[in-house]
This record gives sequence, C-alpha cells and structure tokens, in this order.
Amino acid sequence: MTTAWIGVALAAASLLNYLVWLGWDRERVVEPDGSLSGPYEPWQVVGLVACLGILAVLAGRLGLPKIGTISVAGVMWLCWSIDAAVSDDSGLWAVGAVMLLPAVLLGVGLVAFLAASRKATGRETRPDE
Repeated sequence: MTTAWIGVALAAASLLNYLVWLGWDRERVVEPDGSLSGPYEPWQVVGLVACLGILAVLAGRLGLPKIGTISVAGVMWLCWSIDAAVSDDSGLWAVGAVMLLPAVLLGVGLVAFLAASRKATGRETRPDE
C-alpha cells in the first residue's frame, strides 16, 4: 500500500471515529440549576481519544508519523469544527476550534512519533525472543 493510500485510510478511519463517538449527539442536557451542558458525555470523549491514540500508534508503527498526525488530527479537528459551527449559534465554536487544533495535533503527533521511534530503535518485543 502506498503512502498516499495509507494517509487516506487513516483520514477515513479518523472520520469514522468522530462519527461513531461524537457525530450523532446533538442533544444538550438541562442541569438542575437551569444551565445547559453537553452535548457530549464523558464516555464519548474518552472513546474518541482512545481511538485517536490507536490510530496514532498505527501511523507510527507504519513509519508514517507525519502523515498520520496530519491526516488523523486534521480530519478530527475539521469534523469537530464543522459540527460545532453548524450547531452553535453563539460563535464560541471558533474559540474551541482554535484551542482544539494544537491539542489534537500535539496529542496525536506525540503518540505517533513515540510509536515510530520505538519501532526504529528496535526496542519492540519479538515473539521469538
């Protein structure tokens, strides 16, 4: 599989990850004091982040941490930004998008590059040892 196709596959997996965990939930919860929270529950965000980590490790193990970071983090950020822009009338989604971009790039990038460096140094456990 070529590098470009791996990047496309990682981007598609990131899109699917977003849709499975967060893309379907639009309902806000009214708290007892009358304030609104949500739309996401903590378990949804934990699931999304765990799957992002798995995709980042996969990208690193394939030796493509840069492409993996850009495709996985970029698609996740784009999905969230579009979803938030459509559902938020206050305009505060833009602030969230600005804060989310470096966070998701650093998180996915760190995991992808650590996985790639671990593979490159040969410190992985082999079944024959």
